Amino acid sequence: MSVMTIYERAPIGAKIAFRNSVPRPSEEDADALDAWKKCNGTGWLVRCTPPRSNIIWSTTGAVTLLPGEFQIDLDAAIAARKTFPLDSDLSFEVVYRPVAGEVRVLQEYGAHSILLYLAANMADARRWVAESGHINIRLEEVCVEEICADAVEGRIA
Repeated sequence: MSVMTIYERAPIGAKIAFRNSVPRPSEEDADALDAWKKCNGTGWLVRCTPPRSNIIWSTTGAVTLLPGEFQIDLDAAIAARKTFPLDSDLSFEVVYRPVAGEVRVLQEYGAHSILLYLAANMADARRWVAESGHINIRLEEVCVEEICADAVEGRIA
């Protein structure tokens, strides 16, 4: 599916696979393998940025994925993120959707928020926030109604 479908239908906290049509190079060709890995992998959907424009500039919007696991160290997490513009020609697929009872730990940035951690439950989310020391945090529990609404409204990507 396209990155636009991910933007429109995938929930924050979903695990997303991304790929191009190039076959994986052999382990011996390290440079080609590194280039291939930039366009092929998985990551947690941590942010959807809407398109914006004004008189001077405009952006197409984007989705941001966090490869690997969630980290308490915000600087390391920021460095690891991959952002894909909504006109990306890569192919995307949802490989995991958050389940009821999981809790999104979101940090507020003005009108937008970014997922810092997907906790197994509320106690885990509170523990993570206490250990991390992050501020401007909002906890959002994934509820059955959200999952059902996604299915009924066709947002199951």
